Amino acid sequence: MTTITPFAAGSYTTTRNTTQLLALKNQLNTLSTQLSTGLTAQTYGGLGTGRSTALSAQSTLSALTGYAAGITAAQTRTQVAVTSLTQVATLGSSTQTTLENGSQSTAVNSTASKTLAQNNLEAALDALNQSAGGSYLFGGSNTSTQPVVDADKILNGTTDSSGNTLAGLKTVVSEQVTADLGAGSNGRLTQTSPGGTTPTGTTLSTTQVGITEDTSARSTPAFGFALAGAPTTTGSALTTTYTPAASGSPASFTVNVATQPAVGDNMTLTLNLPDGTSTTLTLTAAAAADTNSTTSFAIGGDASATATNLSATLNNALKSAASSTLTASATARAATNFFSASGATVAAGTAPLRVTTDANGEPSYTPGKATDTVIWYQGEDGNSDPRSTQSVQVSATSTVQTGVRANETPIANVLAGLATVALGMPSSSDTNATAIYNAVSSRAQTLLSSTDTSPSVQDTVTELSLASTRLSNAATTNTATQNTLQNTLDGIEQAPTEEVATKLLDLQNRLQASYQITASLSKLSLVNYIS
Repeated sequence: MTTITPFAAGSYTTTRNTTQLLALKNQLNTLSTQLSTGLTAQTYGGLGTGRSTALSAQSTLSALTGYAAGITAAQTRTQVAVTSLTQVATLGSSTQTTLENGSQSTAVNSTASKTLAQNNLEAALDALNQSAGGSYLFGGSNTSTQPVVDADKILNGTTDSSGNTLAGLKTVVSEQVTADLGAGSNGRLTQTSPGGTTPTGTTLSTTQVGITEDTSARSTPAFGFALAGAPTTTGSALTTTYTPAASGSPASFTVNVATQPAVGDNMTLTLNLPDGTSTTLTLTAAAAADTNSTTSFAIGGDASATATNLSATLNNALKSAASSTLTASATARAATNFFSASGATVAAGTAPLRVTTDANGEPSYTPGKATDTVIWYQGEDGNSDPRSTQSVQVSATSTVQTGVRANETPIANVLAGLATVALGMPSSSDTNATAIYNAVSSRAQTLLSSTDTSPSVQDTVTELSLASTRLSNAATTNTATQNTLQNTLDGIEQAPTEEVATKLLDLQNRLQASYQITASLSKLSLVNYIS
């Protein structure tokens, strides 16, 4: 008799038992792998319906890890930048305080202020060259180039690799001061003494004093003093005639000593400076006066002698004002001009301005070039917001801006203020030290106020501090999100050890029992059954 094996008696039961044993064996292997690896499955396909959630979580976790690395680096850069800018602000504020508290009558404080300012300037320049992680902080988007030239080169100039002599700040300031003072060291004014001749050739009487301004005083930008108008007088002895500038002709005035003035009669002259400020000179008649006086003129034996004395005192006053107020103004203007330049502006041919003088002694401005002038800032420059030059992605939809440029106006003003003090303060032997100190102090304090007068260096510190806070907040949020996603992912991918061990033990027991039963059944025969 022929038997079809798959359909023979007992074959279905045998096949089913075999299938069940194989299934149990596969479950045993799976549980053993889970116990040894701690993972639910070795492939995403083995996760079943949880695979899409796991893939999404893994992608987000990977992005969060990248954000964390960027945030950590940005926090370091931002914190170093805040520290450096705080130091710049402190250096400016300490110099300003020294000027405010300085005794203006002693040359000792002038020397101390000068030394302090130069030290602070060098320290501020060094602070602007700080780097973090091999990247410079104050060059905008350019992080590979040292943003600020070394202090010695800035002050004293240097020679470039092509052999060109590059003028430093001291030379630029000296050029401006010399041009503003003029050959007579009186602010480029032409003074005619009694009995002299005016520039137009008219002979003055022995009782007249003439003043004519230089045509460059009304150029743009101007040099030297400009007459603000006719002098004012008290009493009837002094009379003035004023001729305003017209058709390119300079302004001028004449003072006539009509009769002998009384003690206390005076003349007040207002002079405009190129920076938009003005200074006032008041000359008062006195019974006697020192020949070096800048404020009083002696009443002479007659009107002619009095006019001569008035002319001498006016000359003293003009030179004193030029050496103090005008020189301080020139120093501050030159320093501000110098620190407003950058590699980008020079490439555009707009800055810094250098002063040149023609054969007739007439000054004019010429745009400086990288081949003749030290360009102090070498970083990236542009019209964009400096903060936007560096940014870090902190989430899928958010960035934090942390850029800063060393040549931002408040920073450049502080540097110019420090330079004004360092280069403008008088020496201990200067006879006009007090006036110079006052003038330099006034100009420098205006620039140094950029440490905390908005827009200020402190504003930049605040912006970067807020950026640092945003970075910290983003890091905290990302960490919380990361923990939540990791827990979710662990719930899908990780196999609970205790649960797997329990299942494995149960499965082993079941499989062992199945093997024993199968073995017993395999030994059954009709003989064994009958017996």
